[in-house]
Amino acid sequence: MQIATRTTSHRSINITTKHIIKDVIGDINGTPDFLLIAYTPNYREKRQYEQAISKICEESGTQNVIGGTFPAVATSNDIPTTQGCSAMAFKSSELKIHSSVSYSNIRINPDKGVDKLIQLFKDDQNRFKTGFFLTPGPFFPPDAFKDMKILDSIFAHKFRGMFNMIGKLINRNMGKNGYGVTSFAYKMLMKLLENNVENALGGATIDLDMLSCYQFQGENVFQNAMVGTVFSSDTLNFEHNWTFDKSQKTKSFELSKGIKSSSYVHEINEKPAHEEFLELLGMSKELYEEAFKNMAYASLLYLSTLKSKNQGNLPFVSVCHPSLKGIISTIPEEILDESEKIAEFFTQSGLGVQKSAYECANTAAQKIDHPIFGLFINCSNRLLIAGDKIEEENKMVKEAIGTDVPFMTLYSGGEFSIIKNKPIYSSVSVHGLVAGYNNSPQKNVVL
Repeated sequence: MQIATRTTSHRSINITTKHIIKDVIGDINGTPDFLLIAYTPNYREKRQYEQAISKICEESGTQNVIGGTFPAVATSNDIPTTQGCSAMAFKSSELKIHSSVSYSNIRINPDKGVDKLIQLFKDDQNRFKTGFFLTPGPFFPPDAFKDMKILDSIFAHKFRGMFNMIGKLINRNMGKNGYGVTSFAYKMLMKLLENNVENALGGATIDLDMLSCYQFQGENVFQNAMVGTVFSSDTLNFEHNWTFDKSQKTKSFELSKGIKSSSYVHEINEKPAHEEFLELLGMSKELYEEAFKNMAYASLLYLSTLKSKNQGNLPFVSVCHPSLKGIISTIPEEILDESEKIAEFFTQSGLGVQKSAYECANTAAQKIDHPIFGLFINCSNRLLIAGDKIEEENKMVKEAIGTDVPFMTLYSGGEFSIIKNKPIYSSVSVHGLVAGYNNSPQKNVVL
């Protein structure tokens, strides 16, 4: 098996692309079977990404390419970058990587999009298989919250049952504008599960400014697409895991009232959500509004967890904005339906982020005798927490799976997996898969 990885940094996308072609594609003997390409969003223009991906396809000789734009990218053998590109190339007779698929309107029609991924699973006869897919992440135009103000209306408060149906229409409109990924990503996971997909790893492309994001498939560059493929083998297995930094729990609170179809919270601890949220954080309303009044998109983010009956404590992000009376949460409606309404705040640290990355990678690698490669989707909020210590997190992953094992990490705007038949949609978490040879069963020796 041949696997080549590289992360390179430069303010010019042309120079970055030349390095990737030389050091990744050039390191594979012949035409690679598959390429995973991730650029940072600072190059901005769609045309620049189209030219770069087209050049990579031309030089590599393959159209089996997927990827997208992420605020930071990393590979095992280089320092992570927030201005550049990471790439991973595969060529192997043991590992089958299906021709990639795409669906250009995934925000509005997640069922139709995920059907393409399901078909790859159905067509595959290998013993072990896992899905890998990328979607668009949050996009907040300057007037993003105007559409959401209806959620604060008296009508919404008094007629919640009726408004849950109206809320679905509002969510659809928000989906068209790209406000978030909660609803459509969870629908994808559920449909994969219904079609007997046991394991899959997914993540969302994002620009930290929430102004644009792109997804790649072949030479195509999309803005609202799912791109994905299926990895399969008769000899290599795929182990998955996910976790988050749960080292510093602070306060508990109750999600008293809200609109489940929009994951919008009206009341916390039976008090107005916006005011109680700031009170719990110990922040004055005046200071908050002065700091964030000119922000066009989601401003104050805080990690919380919700106790799910099926999945334990699941992390989500609480979003507070001066123009809204309520709190936006990244809780899929389906999870909210089957959960207790008690949530907890968690304060994350750089060290905690590093340790949880190690935990994710180490647990996934424990059932693999000889890890061959790893893929990780890491939350972009964890990137902000790690700051200039992001390199230490990369070192922890390397220590967990093996210093010589190639891997790639994408910092996303949403992380979601199916792990051993359980759908897991989480925020401020890290999800990963490690591929390699199975543990050999221990044989009894008789002397």
